[in-house]
Amino acid sequence: MNEKIVTVDPLQILHSLKDKAKSGFVRYPVFVSGDDAFLQNIFFAGDVHAVVSDSLCGSHILPWNKVRQLLGKGIGTVALDLRTVVDVDKLCVVAGSVRGGELLFLIVDERRFPESHFYQRFLRLGDNSAAAFLRQEGHSSLPTVDVANVETQIRVQTTGATKSQHTAIAAIKKVLSGHRRRPALLVADRGRGKSSAMGMAAAEVMLQSQKQIIVTSPHFSNVETLFSHAADCGDLIKKGRFSLLADNGSELSFVAPDALLRDKPHCELLLVDEAAAIPLPMLSKMLKAYSRIAFSSTEHGYEGTGRAFSHRFRALLNTEAKGWQEVVLTEAVRWAENDPLESWLFKAFLFDAEPLVPENNERTIKVKPINARKLSIDEDGLRQLFSLLVTAHYQTSPNDLVQLLDGLNQRLLGAYCDGVLVGALLAAKEGEFDIDLAKAVVKGKRRLKGHLLAQSLASHTGNVEVLEKPLLRIVRIAVLPEFRKKGIGTQLVGAFEKAAGEESINIVGTSFGANKELWQFWSSLGYQPLRLGVQRDSASGTYSLQLGKHIQGKPDWFDGIQHLFYLNFKHQMCEQFSDMDTELVAALLAGSDAASPPSVFALHQVDLFAQGSLGYDLVTGSLWHWFIHRLATRMTQNMSNDIGSLMISRLLQRQSWAEVSERYGFHGRKDTEAAMRDWIRQQLEK
Repeated sequence: MNEKIVTVDPLQILHSLKDKAKSGFVRYPVFVSGDDAFLQNIFFAGDVHAVVSDSLCGSHILPWNKVRQLLGKGIGTVALDLRTVVDVDKLCVVAGSVRGGELLFLIVDERRFPESHFYQRFLRLGDNSAAAFLRQEGHSSLPTVDVANVETQIRVQTTGATKSQHTAIAAIKKVLSGHRRRPALLVADRGRGKSSAMGMAAAEVMLQSQKQIIVTSPHFSNVETLFSHAADCGDLIKKGRFSLLADNGSELSFVAPDALLRDKPHCELLLVDEAAAIPLPMLSKMLKAYSRIAFSSTEHGYEGTGRAFSHRFRALLNTEAKGWQEVVLTEAVRWAENDPLESWLFKAFLFDAEPLVPENNERTIKVKPINARKLSIDEDGLRQLFSLLVTAHYQTSPNDLVQLLDGLNQRLLGAYCDGVLVGALLAAKEGEFDIDLAKAVVKGKRRLKGHLLAQSLASHTGNVEVLEKPLLRIVRIAVLPEFRKKGIGTQLVGAFEKAAGEESINIVGTSFGANKELWQFWSSLGYQPLRLGVQRDSASGTYSLQLGKHIQGKPDWFDGIQHLFYLNFKHQMCEQFSDMDTELVAALLAGSDAASPPSVFALHQVDLFAQGSLGYDLVTGSLWHWFIHRLATRMTQNMSNDIGSLMISRLLQRQSWAEVSERYGFHGRKDTEAAMRDWIRQQLEK
């Protein structure tokens, strides 16, 4: 690598940089440090299209909370003020919208945030070979990346589509016109035009004949580019925020993943944008529910999970849709290849980080703490840890890197095999509020960042005591796929609980999107349910479950909060959780105090129903009491049996006879009720 070219004339540097960017149709990151007058000179000389800042004043200044107004097909030079606000998610999104031939100014204050490991690492990245640094005082520097020959590589078009996009559009149209259950998968790095290709394909399909097309993605913001290209290419009419209409009656509409699988709306074509940000079980359900689907996945970047996701998803497609087709988009859409800004973003935010895998996965695992301060100056260690987190979790975002390096009261544990990180546990210390602050939180007047579990438990039960003592929340556990099912997660939790005890902390808890597998893991370690959120996560389709475990002495509030959980859950099953997976319902009730033993009178009624002497409508209360007590005391015996699941669906979740009859393969209510009688009679005879 060449040494940085330094000078004391930042404007001379800037003019040279603008020429290099335009001649090569590439972009550069430009760090800027100086007072407001210096910044104004830079903005003028750099022909800045927009400035994003919460501290600068002026009619052309855009606050950070309005930054999405900049997004579109391509914007000019942008300046981002990072002296008081460092929102990495938004920085990355804006960077992806800057077109070739332009610059991205990053305004920094080299004297601020000396305690921030993330910010200090970020400042060091101003010396990266792809970046320029313009200083009012001190040396300024040019990038050392040579882009003199990049002009010959330009394949970007101001109108139309790249060669890869044309291939992708054809593949999507073939999904609709060809054999059923042969989906297409569009794969590329960031900025290769997957979403825009989907939008152009949707427009072509809609104009050819009347079609209903649904787009799903974890957030609507993910598909705004798709909708924008569809609207432009098809001259479509906007219908609200989430729908576009064609003159012939065709419609393109957005539906969140959880709503898609819950309601199963009709469509001729389903587009799944950023599939890597959706859990594999949900993608599997989509494949079963819809016969014509096109998926897109980011190979490198936070929208995806690198090669790990690609391998797992391809295996899923091989199993459930053998005739699927893959299209790899290679050309950059809004800038030339070897773009300096893109290479800098990959370095700065670890877009391409892939975990190392030890050759021998049978070696002894050693667990030890990870020091966040040392991590900020250990790029190899940081890449390994962050790649592990991205691989293990589908919703990792750029801002998680900030939290990882600067999280307050954070605890990090690593599991190592031959010196290679193969597992990690992240946790945070919460609570220890003074009494006045705790009361304000419970009353809904205050809310402190970083105390998710303690504040949630306290505010939803009215219990101030939860906030007065410290507790530890396990935020994430990540284990390499090759090392799973080897007890590493259990080993990490055990080591963490031991450390908590040494700190005299009584409660360790966690919060996650509830599914049967995660519940089995945590409950096997002695963690007990304390609260269940009533809204599904739109990306994962799961309800947030909060668990706790007392390590030493049990605090007075613990049993009371758990009692409230079961008290509410047994009544919420027929409303808020009427569509919850029946096996998860059974698992949550196992070992609970959800119901006292049924009376002899109730048991007699249940027996009369089983013998056919009384109808269902006359014994619903007795059946409910007997069945929920059975689930609580006999764990999950027979819950793999369809009739046991049917009983949960009908008795506890109050799903209609028509619903349960169809789902479990019976011919109407009479047939379903007869099966219930037979099953209950067998249980009573045991």
